[in-house]
Parts: sequence; structure tokens; C-alpha cells
Amino acid sequence: MLHRLTPAVLLFTCGAVVSAQTPPTTSAFAGTWNIELMSHQIALVVEAKDDTHATATMMMMGRDLPLKGELVGRTLTLVGDKAAGATAEPLSAGGAESHPPGAAPARPITVTLQDDGTITGELMTNQGPASFTGERLKKRK
Repeated sequence: MLHRLTPAVLLFTCGAVVSAQTPPTTSAFAGTWNIELMSHQIALVVEAKDDTHATATMMMMGRDLPLKGELVGRTLTLVGDKAAGATAEPLSAGGAESHPPGAAPARPITVTLQDDGTITGELMTNQGPASFTGERLKKRK
């Protein structure tokens, strides 16, 4: 009898662990994030469109960059949204979006939600890839 219960208990336990670790939706990323990148404070505002798609605005050094993104697992991949801001320099994943002749397409910005509620990510700079961390902007009480 003990041998018959053990596999059932094991399957139940594994199922409980897997369901507790279900990937987040874009609503988990929604809000304003305070990012620190190379000693600069940057704001990232994310708005969920559906469970796997979002729009965002990255505000840094006096520029607002409109972005759009797709969530896979715990990582939101953001690229430039030409339709949202015709004056902003586009970021692209290097696919169908155009870029100046002779220039390499920009790489996407990746943002990963951590278990503690913070984010980590990476974006490409002129000096190469740069990692960042961020916390959700706290609301005043």
C-alpha cells in the first residue's frame, strides 16, 4: 500500500510546486520602475495590453523612448515602437524594422521579474551591453 501511495504523493507534490511557479503575466510588470543604470536614474513605465503584450516608455536623459514588448516566461522583451513616437530613435530586434544603411539594428531591452519583486535587465549601449536593476516606484501614503 505504501508503494502505491508514494508515486501519487510525489505527483501531487510536483504539481503543487509547478503551479506555484507559474510565469507572471504582463500585469506583474505594470507600473513605474526606478532603474539604476551606470549611476543614472531611469524611469520605465509599463502598461499591460494583455497577458503577454505590453507597451512601455523609458525616460532617460531627457528623452522618452516608446517601446512595445512581449512576455515569454519571466522576461519581457522590449523594442522600439515607431508608431507611438515618430520623433524617437527606434530600437529594434533586428527583424523587419528598418535601420540606417550600414548601421547595425539596435538590440532589444530585456527585463526579467525576480522572485523578490524587483527587476533585472540588459540593454545595449555604445560601450556594449549594460545590466541594470530596478525597483517599483513606491506610492506615497
